[in-house]
Amino acid sequence: MCILFLSAKTMKDRKPIFQPNELSNEAATSMRTRIIAGLTAIALVLPFVIFGDWPFFGFICLVLVFAIIEIIRCAKTKYSKVLYLTAFVLAFLVLFWNFFQDIPKMFDGSGEWHGLYDSYNRISLSATIIFVAIVLSSMTIIADKNFTIMDACFIITTVIIIALGLESLLFLRYIPVHQYHETLDHAVPYINGFDNAESFLFVFYVALGACLNDAFAYFVGVFFGKHKMNPRLSPKKTWEGFFGGVILTSLFCSGFAFIMSAVGHPILRNLLDIDHWYHIIILSTLIPLVSVIGDLVFSSIKRHYEIKDFSRLIPGHGGILDRLDSMLFAAITAAIYTCIFLLNKDGGFILP
Repeated sequence: MCILFLSAKTMKDRKPIFQPNELSNEAATSMRTRIIAGLTAIALVLPFVIFGDWPFFGFICLVLVFAIIEIIRCAKTKYSKVLYLTAFVLAFLVLFWNFFQDIPKMFDGSGEWHGLYDSYNRISLSATIIFVAIVLSSMTIIADKNFTIMDACFIITTVIIIALGLESLLFLRYIPVHQYHETLDHAVPYINGFDNAESFLFVFYVALGACLNDAFAYFVGVFFGKHKMNPRLSPKKTWEGFFGGVILTSLFCSGFAFIMSAVGHPILRNLLDIDHWYHIIILSTLIPLVSVIGDLVFSSIKRHYEIKDFSRLIPGHGGILDRLDSMLFAAITAAIYTCIFLLNKDGGFILP
């Protein structure tokens, strides 16, 4: 009887292996706000992503404007308007560079340019742009007494990352359309030329991976997080949240890609389909991994400048950059991966 009593007491005192954290009222309110704001943002953005073409291009340009303003203002220094002009010129040079290169095709009468999907069938960062960035930043240092060489390095780096990430999103949206039109011997109107429900899947897949990783890491961290990942850069991130986010996102994205391919709508033909299942698993794992890196990079910027969010544009989420940080790195990674394994038709290994 005594043994049974002690055994029952021991079992009662024993803690479960996975003891969920107690959710405070503040955390519950924050979680509710994040979910509502997130769903609202998705409802507003999704039509642009689905339709693609010029509406999506215009949406990306608008996002770039807000992102550049946020990255300049995060330093909490009163810069002159020259800096804003410099940053916008550099950002739009990166974003429009492919478009600028194709301008001759639009007017030489050859009919080789059929739409945005012809310009954003690749990603590129020109040496000309880098040189222009150095010249413009040097002139800004001379014109603005508050703008130092350290500020110049920071602005050039972040503006190029932001613009290149958004250029990669354009690439991810238009490359399925370009691949489809390459199989035709004639040009067709964009809206009638390809199943939009299929052509937007690639950018949706990458964005889904970045967003799900953030959401899974947040919820796993809130309920099961015990061990801090890097308090210096992101005080709330835990190793439990990191592994939970990466594993769950990889499984979910892989499953999504396999299901879409099985029903006849692969994410991207000849790369993310059943026949190339290994690419699905690799990219579905890479996306959450690089998303965490992007999140930590922009978190380090916020810690350096002692700000909580880049802005208050989205309730519970912060600014554009607070939502884009992980997606920028995920988009660049997916774009480079696609250029290496899909666009090189000779079967070699060429880095973009």
